[in-house]
Amino acid sequence: MRKALLASTALVGAALLSAPAYAGTVGSGDKLAVKLSGLFWFQASVLDEDNQAGYGRGYRFKIPETEVHVDASNTADNGIKYGVHIELEANQDVTADGDEAWAFLSGDFGRLEIGDQDDVTNRWHVGAYQAHKGLSGPFGGLGGIAPVFHLAPPAWISRTDWQVVTSSDATKIIYLSPKFNGVQVGASFTPDSGQNGGSWTETDSDGDYEKMIGLGARFDGKVGNVGLSASVLYETAEDEDANGADNTINDLEVLAVGVKASFGSFVLGANWRDNNETNVTLANEALGADAGTYWAVAAGYQQGPWGLSVWYSNGELDNASTAAEST
Repeated sequence: MRKALLASTALVGAALLSAPAYAGTVGSGDKLAVKLSGLFWFQASVLDEDNQAGYGRGYRFKIPETEVHVDASNTADNGIKYGVHIELEANQDVTADGDEAWAFLSGDFGRLEIGDQDDVTNRWHVGAYQAHKGLSGPFGGLGGIAPVFHLAPPAWISRTDWQVVTSSDATKIIYLSPKFNGVQVGASFTPDSGQNGGSWTETDSDGDYEKMIGLGARFDGKVGNVGLSASVLYETAEDEDANGADNTINDLEVLAVGVKASFGSFVLGANWRDNNETNVTLANEALGADAGTYWAVAAGYQQGPWGLSVWYSNGELDNASTAAEST
């Protein structure tokens, strides 16, 4: 069923939530096709853990994420498509009303996005996580295991198998080129990894990443009956300490590559990442420390509603002086 929505800009959200379908008029401007969607993620965990007091029950329920998504778009007379995407948080425990909010223009020139959105290196990362079945719901990644066991993974390995660097939804500008024979390149620029929304109070001396640049190249295509995807991603940024100094700690510099092959019901994925000396103090670097490397491989099988996967990951870094290597 389709229903026309006639509402002012201020009331469009309420009209969308009350409507059983989508499409209509937003505000007094051009007509936009409006789509309402979202996600609800319920998690049940059964665990046996002896190293932290207070978690002896052995099971728990959790709702890690609930969001309502609103998309509005149109195509101008010159063929350029434009629109906005807004994600509203719906969990009871969240303190923020929104998550992502961004606008876009797309055409023969490619695609331009501005706003609070994941950068190109986050979104284009190809790898083992794409073969995972069920691990951490829709997201995948080692980072999702840690909350189950109440332990935080080391900073140099957290989320690295599915996100290159977590600029998350900091306000940025992104450009994605058109595809040529399956190949696409992209770039993103984030002035401050701690800045999003309408806040002007974010300083450049509070330990965030500054002048964050992400570069990426991705291939998606087929060779016979085998689907292939691959990505090469690089990210760099200035890393200032809490006092605003940028001469005591190494800047962010990360290189990541990944590949995925799919044929029939099977998926194989692998990825590798080099953190270089990201966030390592200059003093510790002189003593031989680095930020480590990480790699992962995985295989998955899907048959109807059922899936099975197996994966292996490994990370290691050099510590300062004569301290043992962490693996």
